[in-house]
Order: sequence, then C-alpha cells, then structure tokens
Amino acid sequence: MQRRFFIKLLGLTVSAFNTRLLSQDNNEKVLFNHGVASGDPTHDRVIIWTKITKNTNKKINVNWQISNKEDFSNIIDKGLTRTHSYKDFTVKIDVKIPLKYNDEPIYYRFIVNNIFSPIGTTKTLPISNPDKFNLAFCSCSNYPAGFFNAYREIALDSDIDVVLHLGDYLYEYGEDGYATEDAKRLNRVVDPITEIVSLDDYRKRHALYKTDEDLQLLHSKKPMIPVWDDHEFANDSWKNGAENHTYDEGYFSTRKANALKAYYEWMPIRESNSKLKIWRKFEIGSLFQLLMLDTRSIYRDKQLNFDNYFKDNEFNKKQYMKDLQKKRNLVGAEQFKWLDKNINNKFKWSVIGQQILLSPTVLPKIFSELDKNSFPKILHKYLKIGGMDIPYNTDSWDGYPKERNKLLKILSKAQSGIVLTGDTHNSWISNLFGDSQNFIGVEIAAPSISSPNSVDLFKSITNDIDQGFIKQNENLKWTNGSGKGFVKLAIDSNQIEAKFMYVSNIKSKQYQLTDTNRFIIKHNQPI
Repeated sequence: MQRRFFIKLLGLTVSAFNTRLLSQDNNEKVLFNHGVASGDPTHDRVIIWTKITKNTNKKINVNWQISNKEDFSNIIDKGLTRTHSYKDFTVKIDVKIPLKYNDEPIYYRFIVNNIFSPIGTTKTLPISNPDKFNLAFCSCSNYPAGFFNAYREIALDSDIDVVLHLGDYLYEYGEDGYATEDAKRLNRVVDPITEIVSLDDYRKRHALYKTDEDLQLLHSKKPMIPVWDDHEFANDSWKNGAENHTYDEGYFSTRKANALKAYYEWMPIRESNSKLKIWRKFEIGSLFQLLMLDTRSIYRDKQLNFDNYFKDNEFNKKQYMKDLQKKRNLVGAEQFKWLDKNINNKFKWSVIGQQILLSPTVLPKIFSELDKNSFPKILHKYLKIGGMDIPYNTDSWDGYPKERNKLLKILSKAQSGIVLTGDTHNSWISNLFGDSQNFIGVEIAAPSISSPNSVDLFKSITNDIDQGFIKQNENLKWTNGSGKGFVKLAIDSNQIEAKFMYVSNIKSKQYQLTDTNRFIIKHNQPI
C-alpha cells in the first residue's frame, strides 16, 4: 500500500433535504435519500437523475418535471417513467430542453405519489459564443480520507457553469484500506466494510458517496460531465485486470461488468450501446470543444511492472527504457480514430478531458538525498532513482510513450490545445511539445478532492520536492503537492485563466478557501 501510494502521489441545503412522507397509494415509505443530479448537457438536452429508496422490491412509477421557474409555475416538460430493482431503483431521463431556454437555469424534480424530491438546477451548453465560460474540474474524492469541502465550494460558486469529474469519483477499498486512518473519527467508514467486488457492493458504495451532503449539494446545483478512472473498478486497472484484483475475487471481467452497471445506474451520464465506449464530445459555440477520453478501461494494455527492473537493489535503466518503447495500447486505434475525426480547428480551444498525467515526468535528485530511514523499507529502492532521468509512473502516459506521441500529433491539428488531467492527487501545469519540439498546448492537472497527496507522505519537505520536480522537468512550469481542492477555468476567446482552488482542511468542516495560484494561458502560446 505504501509503494502504491508513493507512486500515485508522484505522478445549499436544498439537496440535503430528504422528503420523508408516506405513499398515499400503498403505504410504502418512499425517500429521496441520495438527492438529485444532472449531467452530460448539450445544446438542447441534459440528463436528470435520482434514486428512490423504498421498503419493497415492487416496481415504482416516477413522475418528473422540468421548468424555467424555481416554483415550477411554468412546466416546460414532464413525463412518467418506471424504475425497479434491476436499475437499483435509480431514475435517469435524457430530457429535451427547447432552444429558447438555451444556457438558462433549468429546474427539475421527481415525484412519487405526491412526494417531491429535492429540486435540482441545471442548464444546457450555449449554442452561440459566450463572452466567457467557466468550468471546474476535479478528481480523486476518497470518502474515508476526509470531507468533501471542495465539492461544497464548487456548488456555491455561481460563476461555474459545468463541472468535469475526471475519475476516482469513488474508491473500492475496505474499511482498513487506503486512506482510512481517520475514517472512524470522522464518521466516514465505508459501506460495505469490505473491498467492493459484487454488483451489490458497487451499488452500496455509490449509495454511500451520494449520501454525502456536499456531494449532494454539488449535484443539485451544477451539471456534471464525468468519466471514470481506475478506482471505479479497482486500482491500476487495465482492460483485463487490475493491481488490486486477485484470483480469489473471481473473474475480473465479472467484477468489471458489476462496476460498469453500477456506474451507469448511479451517475448522471448519457449511455451508448457499448457501455465501455465512454468517450464523447461537447461543444460551446465555436469557443471550445471538449472531448472526453477513456485511458483506463477498454483498450489499455497491462502496465509495465517497474519492480521487475530492480535486481540486487540496482535498477536496470537500459532494459527499462528499451521496454518502454515497445508497442502498448492505452487509448487504442478506435478511440484515436474518433478523436482525429472530431478535433476541429474551427474552435478557438480544443480541450481534452482525461485521467492520467500526460507530460513526461521524472523523479528529481532530491529523492536520492532523502534519509531513507524516514520512510518504509519498501520505498528505499525508489528513492535511489531520483535524478536518473527515469520515467517512474508506468500507469501514466509515461508508460505508453508511443500512444502519447499519437495523441500529441492529433492535438497539433487544433488551434490551441488544452489537456485536463486527474489521478495524481497533486497539482501540475506543463507545456506540451511534439517530437520536433513544436508547441502543442498546455496540460493542467487537478489536485485531489480529499485523497492523500505529497504532503501526507513527505510533510515539511513537500515544497522542496515540488521545486525539485520543476527543476528536473523542463516542461513543468509549476506543481503543488500540498493543496486539496479543484481547478477553475475561465475561458474566453483570447485566454484561459486557470485557478487552483484549495481548501485548508479536509479533516474538519471548518476551513478556508484560497485561490492565489493563478495562471494565464494565452491562445497557442507556451506558459
């Protein structure tokens, strides 16, 4: 666990309200314990979602309503659907919004036998160019690790139009697993208490996360565009397995199918016929296009095992660097073909939303200078490679350099490319260059919502490590391994302002928000 943590590191009240009334028809208790959510907005459509909690397994009829008035005095659309145990009593509707309400606040709610859900607020994407469009993006929200204070801040920021969640929306570990040290004290013990494997397990874990009042608030206030990473399945997953999956847990294909079904039931995401093909696109006028990728599940080949290149505590750099260059799929030919077809230079900005760090990254020399006795023995050999110019995180794009070259070549067709990244728990901002050192764009990587980052392992020397990374990696302009929070982007035709928003505390509901780390990205210019 320490080794995995080390590698990974480096790399308002409306929705909280639960209606608790009795059904008039059958005297069954009907609850909306998990709030409401919306997602995947287009110019004229948006997904709306809720979950019905009831005390029998009978099918249940659910009415839904859409309005441009918070008091629902003007009903734009309404309908009736049915949910049942096969859907885990979740409800998901792809509603059509008339274009005359484009980019305006839209309100929605669900009704079961005169019992009303919380009211959600959403909006469609602007069909014409806005002066400015604001989005927030985030990743890595670990329930037992701490409170989701950053979610609350996103929800309460009236400037934010849409939220991207780049994966690790939940974690699969049991009550004694990763980042659970404070779970009992914080009253955030996972459910189920075991690692999740079965369909019922994944459903319960999704349900637990959506009881969090800050996450409920976020979902009720903003439309979300989500994509999975590994922990929605299991740590360091690839197409046929995962680091955190063992033979005694059954077939990985079965576990993966369970995770997929629960994900689509519980997330406000539009579904396609092939559930694994999660890549999709969104357009905001001609200001920018957003293309969401899957780097995790459908085509990824198994990661190169970094440990295999240590012998007698020495690292075989020559063989490792040679093996890194072998063909290894990450995105896959089908998804690359789709991306190549859809990258369009009519847009001022082309934004890629994906999971793992794209920029080449090596460990700085400071790691080889640390007192190894201050760290677990399992980490000692990794500290030795600091300063050796070795890409160390084979789960990131560094483990798939040929695939990275393909992505950068396609992205070079855009007017100006921006890559948004999650996964590492730390904050990064880097310039991206192609093979001939032509400038491609900028990568911006979000901190975690609550998952541990560098400061949780390296404590007071974290800032020195940050500076070491910047010094050792020429394309890296800035990094921060201490802050937890999210990134807010203000996008206009000339520039993007990126703000790293940090909450001062995740172990308490008392905290402050800081936004002093700001960067201006000019159109088609390196930082």
